Amino acid sequence: MNILFIMSDSLVPHLTGAYGDRAGGTPNLDRLATRGTVFENAYCNSPLCAPSRASLVTGRYVSELGAFDNASEFSSEWPTVAYALASEGYETTLAGKMHFIGHDQLHGLDYRMALESDYSTGFNTQAYAIAYSWEKPPRGNPVGVDWMGPSYVNSEKWDDYPRHYDDDQTTHQAALEYLAGKRPGGSPFFCCVSYHAPHNPFWIPERFKEPFRDKELPLPSIPDGIDTCHGPMDDWLNTFHYVPEVRDAMMREDNLRWLYETYYGMVNYLDQCVGELLDALQANGLAQDTAIVLTGDHGDMLAHRGMLQKRYLYERSVRVPLIFALPGRWQEGQRVSQPVSLVDLFPTFAEMGQAPVPANLPGSSLLPTVSDGSAPEDRPVFCEYHGEGVHAPCFAVRSGDLKYIYVHGHEERLYNVAEDPDEFSNLIAQTEHTKDVSRLREELLRRFDPDSIAEKALVSQRNRGYILDCSQRGRRNNEPLPSTTKLPT
Repeated sequence: MNILFIMSDSLVPHLTGAYGDRAGGTPNLDRLATRGTVFENAYCNSPLCAPSRASLVTGRYVSELGAFDNASEFSSEWPTVAYALASEGYETTLAGKMHFIGHDQLHGLDYRMALESDYSTGFNTQAYAIAYSWEKPPRGNPVGVDWMGPSYVNSEKWDDYPRHYDDDQTTHQAALEYLAGKRPGGSPFFCCVSYHAPHNPFWIPERFKEPFRDKELPLPSIPDGIDTCHGPMDDWLNTFHYVPEVRDAMMREDNLRWLYETYYGMVNYLDQCVGELLDALQANGLAQDTAIVLTGDHGDMLAHRGMLQKRYLYERSVRVPLIFALPGRWQEGQRVSQPVSLVDLFPTFAEMGQAPVPANLPGSSLLPTVSDGSAPEDRPVFCEYHGEGVHAPCFAVRSGDLKYIYVHGHEERLYNVAEDPDEFSNLIAQTEHTKDVSRLREELLRRFDPDSIAEKALVSQRNRGYILDCSQRGRRNNEPLPSTTKLPT
C-alpha cells in the first residue's frame, strides 16, 4: 500500500464542503470525503506550525519534545514516522513545507523536494527573536507586525504578494512529477505533499477568488452583549497579534468580505491541487493501491470572536480536517464524531505499512475505523500551547461534547462545543459541571506536569535569549549577521 499524505497550513475545516460549508469551493475535498472517512472532530496537538508538525511526525506531545514555538529546535534524536516506514521498505518523500527547525531537514525522510529551507546551512540564531520570554510584560510579536494584525486588513501591501502561491506551485509541480515516475507494483512509497495555502498573508490570483464574489459567505459577527475575551490567554494573544490596533478595521463588513473572499480563493486553489493529485494517481494506475490522507497543522480564527491567527485554544484555531480514503478497500461515506488528534497519525501510518511503533506513544491507530468501521477508542484528546505570545503553559482537553481549558496559574474554562460551537458561554462556574471540571482536570494532570513544563519552557527561553543577545551585541559596525553560516564540507 502506498500512502499519499496531503497537508495544508491554517485550513479551517468549517469552511470546506466536507465539513458543511455551502459555498462550493472544495469539490475535490468533498469528493474525497464521499469516498472515504471524515473525522468530524479532529484536533491538532499544538496550534502553531512548527510544534504541530513536530508532534505529528513523532506522535508525541510538544512538551515532551521541547518543541515549544517556531524557533525551538526539533532534535534529530526523536523517532519519526519516516524511520518507521523506511524500515518496511517504503521510499519516504516530502514535497513542500514542513517547518522543521534546526539543521536536520530530513528527520528520516529519503528525499525532500521544493525545500523551503536549505539543510546544508547552519541554523540562524536571529530566529531566536521569536523565543518570546514569559518573564517580560505582554507585547506584540517581536519579529514584526506585518504578518500579524495588519495582514488581516485589506491594503495595498497585500495587492500583490505571490510568495506563498509561487512556493505552492513549485511544491505541486514537484509532487506531480514524482507521482508521474511511479508505476503499479513498484516499491511502496510514502509521499507527503505540504502546501502553504491558505496561510496568511492573504493573496491569490483573481481567478480563484472570482467564484465567491456574489456568494453568501459566513462572515463572523459578535452578538451584542458578548465579551469574546474570556481570560488572560486571550488578552496575551490579542496583544501579541496586534488585535487592538486593527480590530475595528478588520471587523468592517467590506474588510471581512475581502478577507473571506481571498481565503476561500486560497482554499479553492488548494482544492484544485488536491484534485490534480488524485487525477495523477488515477492516470498512473496507482489509485487502487494508494491510501490518501488529508489534514492540516492548525486552523485560523479569521476574525471569529474578533481574533486572528492561531495559537488560541478555540475551535477555529485547534480543529483540523482529517480525511482518509482508499476507494474499494476502505469504508466510504463514513463520518466519525468521536474526537481524535494528530498524534494518532504515527500509529495509523505505521499500521498501514506494518511498521514498528516506538514505545509509549500517546496516540492510537485509526486504521480499524477507516478500514472496517470500528469505533475509535473513547478517550480524551489533548492540545497544548506553550509558545510565543502566552506567559504560562496552556492546555485544552476535549472529552465528549465538553472542552476544558487550563492556563496554569491563571484560569480554567469549560465549554459545551456541541451546544455552543462559538464558545461564547464559559460554564466553569456552573455547579452542575463541578464533577466534569474535576474529571477533566484530573485527566489533564495525569498526562501533563504543568510546573515541570513551565520550568522547561523558561530554561529554553532564557538560553535562546542569551544566545540572541550575544549574537546581536557581537555585530561589528552595525552590520547585520549573515542569515546562514555554511558548514564545513
